[in-house]
Amino acid sequence: MNGGGIAAEAREVKNIYFVQVGFSFDGSVYLPYAAGTLIANALRYPEIRAEYAFPDIIYYRERLADAIAKLRDPYLVAFSASVWNMEYNKTLARMVKEQYPDCVIVFGGHSVRTGGELLEQEPYIDYLLCGEGEEIFARLLLALSERRGAVEQIPSIAYRRGGAVIQNPVAEPGDPSGYPSPYLTGVFDKIMRENHGKEFLAVVETNRGCPYRCAYCDWVNGKKMRFFPMERVLAEIEWLGVNKIGYVFCGDSNFGMFERDYEITLAVIAAKKKYGYPEAFRVCYEKNSADRVFRICKALNEVGMDKGATMAYQTLSDEALRNIGRKNLTIEHFSALLKRYNEAEIPAYSELILGLPGETLESFCAGLCRLLESGQHNSLSVYNCEMLPNAEMADPEYIKKYGINVIKVEFNHIHSAPEEKDEVQEYSYIVRSTASMSEDDWTAASLFSVCLQTFHSLGVLRYFAMYLYKEGLCTYYDFYNGLLNYIISGSGKLSRLWADFRRKYDDSFSGDWTFHNMKFGNITWFFEEGAFLEIISDYENCIAELLPYLAGFGIAGPLFEEIRRYSALMLRKPVDRVTRTVFSYDLHAYFNRILLGEYEPLSKVENVLTVTPDTYFDDIEEYAKAVVWFGRRKGRTVYHEKEIRQEYPAGANPEES
Repeated sequence: MNGGGIAAEAREVKNIYFVQVGFSFDGSVYLPYAAGTLIANALRYPEIRAEYAFPDIIYYRERLADAIAKLRDPYLVAFSASVWNMEYNKTLARMVKEQYPDCVIVFGGHSVRTGGELLEQEPYIDYLLCGEGEEIFARLLLALSERRGAVEQIPSIAYRRGGAVIQNPVAEPGDPSGYPSPYLTGVFDKIMRENHGKEFLAVVETNRGCPYRCAYCDWVNGKKMRFFPMERVLAEIEWLGVNKIGYVFCGDSNFGMFERDYEITLAVIAAKKKYGYPEAFRVCYEKNSADRVFRICKALNEVGMDKGATMAYQTLSDEALRNIGRKNLTIEHFSALLKRYNEAEIPAYSELILGLPGETLESFCAGLCRLLESGQHNSLSVYNCEMLPNAEMADPEYIKKYGINVIKVEFNHIHSAPEEKDEVQEYSYIVRSTASMSEDDWTAASLFSVCLQTFHSLGVLRYFAMYLYKEGLCTYYDFYNGLLNYIISGSGKLSRLWADFRRKYDDSFSGDWTFHNMKFGNITWFFEEGAFLEIISDYENCIAELLPYLAGFGIAGPLFEEIRRYSALMLRKPVDRVTRTVFSYDLHAYFNRILLGEYEPLSKVENVLTVTPDTYFDDIEEYAKAVVWFGRRKGRTVYHEKEIRQEYPAGANPEES
């Protein structure tokens, strides 16, 4: 097979084109995996090979005129629709229909909702494929060629008949074990040859299905777990290594759920050692297979292939958990796991979702702080709850029951150039309020989370907060809530920053919830990342702005000054070189014990800390990309233990208090 330009066996053929466009990530783009799987499976059928050809896949967001110019007498154009390309797809499909009125237009993918409503809204679309597409797409091609069956007999598709929209019964997804691999059958060979100056990212699947049913999730391929053969998975890993694919995303819902996932991990590592690729292997970890996931994380981190262990909570509100049908690890289990990862020096990060039904302002902010109390000091991220078309949450009855208010906002493409405006604007549908959280509360929760992430997760005031909490002087909630109020009521640089964040949150319908300053490169950042970069580039002045607030907690003068100096030393800054600092308190051992889930009173003993950065940065742009963008989940904004040497002068006893 001649991938992307696969010839048919007959002389007269009907041209089938696929459109699966993605954004470019710093010059990289994903290979169109979904389109590839449908093409590879369709070519199993001799009748399809005899009647159809697949000349090209449009896989990145090129100009619409350039995209449509690639079509040569198209018989059918199939669009893979997701939240990041739906509007592009609709615009291009409309143009195709205008230029080629007889061309069949097919839409499938995560943003195609079962029920056929897209056909009612968009008259130029002819067929919708709902759910997994391999078999129903092949059957549609056979039906259109009148070689086998009729459209009315194909499950899980929607179409028009007599002016009415018909949705055929949705079938359970089938067994994928016989589906050919788009990598191994040559579907992507043409793309790899032509390249267009792109660096390719790739998706692999080792199984399909998810046993969980979280209401916010649009995982649509069934609760039953179904597996691709190991020989296929291992051969694909070899292909990725040979073809120098740097970043691989595993499309499994719960990697680490099965023992064979560890074998797959070892195969990925072996490919990197043999070929130098893949350089990174990103997965979504299973939350209930602690030992296996730990082994996988440890193996990947030893060769630098993973950002760290995902310990996603989404919410700590019991009410919200019931409403979304999710059950979390107990906080005790979570804390024990964190201790294990910290002991092994494996970064672990946690994620929460803002806007889940049943969550309140108080429960959300308290949940963030409970994670800190449980030992999550490395990395914590908050994401807005997005309404996805095929999620249970998108059901009108669900929306009514929980008083959900959704707003349509411009798609925020983080870490991209802001002036790179596409011809077509994409949109997200964000939960802005619920019966339990008003719009004002949503804004307040957003500002609190930005404050906590900036000053704790990214490290600016982490050690002050940890000391106050462990010594019983202040809770994390009171510390960060007080800090936020202090900043908002002030008039300095940080106050202006947070005022700008509030203005953007209040102007919800713009959806411009990103930070941009050319000083840090021509890309957009999350608010907390932007705030951190502003602080780190003007560190002394920003800390001076905060000192009156910190002094209000009554930490004794010499100790206060040492915690301030220790916080500054541990924070990775773009101008840093080797730094040697003398302390009279053993702050480093004190905070390390806390990170390991232990506590001993702070010792007063002279010691010397020498920090030797593993990487030096020549400018703030380079630092921003490497440390804040790529290194955030690894906790790169503070120095790691391997970069720190601690010495006690002769006669000093670190055990003495």
